[in-house]
Amino acid sequence: MKFKKYRKNKKKLLNSYEYSSNKYKLDQKGIFRIRLNHLKTIKAKKTLLFLSGIFSISIISSFLIIFGITKTKKPPLKENKIKVCLCSIGKEENLYIKEFVSHYKKIGYDNIFIYDNNDINGEKFEDVLQNEINEGLVSIINYRGYHNSQLKSYYDCYEKNNHKCNWLSFFDIDEFLEINPPNLTVQEFLSNDRFNKCNNVKLNWVSYYNDSDILYYENRPVQERFKNFTESKHIKSTVRGNLTFNYWNMAKNPHTSMNNVSSCSGSGYLIDPNSPFNIPPDITYAKIKHYHKKSFEEYCIKIKRAKAYYSQDTIMKSKQFARNFYLENKNNKEKLEIMRKIFGPNINNFIFNLYKYNN
Repeated sequence: MKFKKYRKNKKKLLNSYEYSSNKYKLDQKGIFRIRLNHLKTIKAKKTLLFLSGIFSISIISSFLIIFGITKTKKPPLKENKIKVCLCSIGKEENLYIKEFVSHYKKIGYDNIFIYDNNDINGEKFEDVLQNEINEGLVSIINYRGYHNSQLKSYYDCYEKNNHKCNWLSFFDIDEFLEINPPNLTVQEFLSNDRFNKCNNVKLNWVSYYNDSDILYYENRPVQERFKNFTESKHIKSTVRGNLTFNYWNMAKNPHTSMNNVSSCSGSGYLIDPNSPFNIPPDITYAKIKHYHKKSFEEYCIKIKRAKAYYSQDTIMKSKQFARNFYLENKNNKEKLEIMRKIFGPNINNFIFNLYKYNN
């Protein structure tokens, strides 16, 4: 039988409890040797113990994962294939701007460009949006004191950002995009093949109204306060980036960039590129929830501050706006008092128009 030398002090080995006649053999020179078959047995035992340990760890880990005791690492999220941005202009909207930004952040917008059209010494969006500005979601552009500036702001926003964004939406602060199904992000919605041939996706309004004749502002989200709506022929635009021409330069109203840009509805079918309307309305896959009037008090304040698109003088003399005051609700003395309080002593001509067109 073959032996392997194991050089140790003879006396120490003889006194060791490890010594046994079947493990070691003393040769003529006093050198102890370990039998090879014993070494193989030891190696086999160690290998078996190692494999048993690995098997036990695997069983325990599987048990913990199944019963939720440990958390598995989630795979890294895939980056968005496209970047979607939002352009908006607002004046005296601090009561509503937080809800507006939170909504569009939730559905996946990458950047929100807000043109500050407040009066020079008026309120500031930074007072309520500083956290969103710091995280890079919101950018405020100074348009303070400008008049009739909505189309100018749309042109400027597209001109400066169309190379950064694959799509740019042009929505007001009282407009909320709703996608169907609701679990889709705006990137997933616009990445659909039905928009491959479209450079302008025109989505219909649904107009929410004051169905309970609510008179005063209430400190709750707008989308919780008003539930009833009617479908509208009006649309708002989301324009593809990197177009060779800034079509807002020739636009006649803030609803569409016009100039024969290939346009489609939310369902992807082609529609008139030069029209601010889509008839019949298409709200199958997406719609713009439009909270135009809110309470009677809020609607008066909105008219007083005027729009970015219309001057206050134009609004106050308009038969259309006079009619809209009582489009859903009846006239009463309390409403007249609200108007006198908000509009001041110059309200008499406007009140006359209200009575003329609504009585």
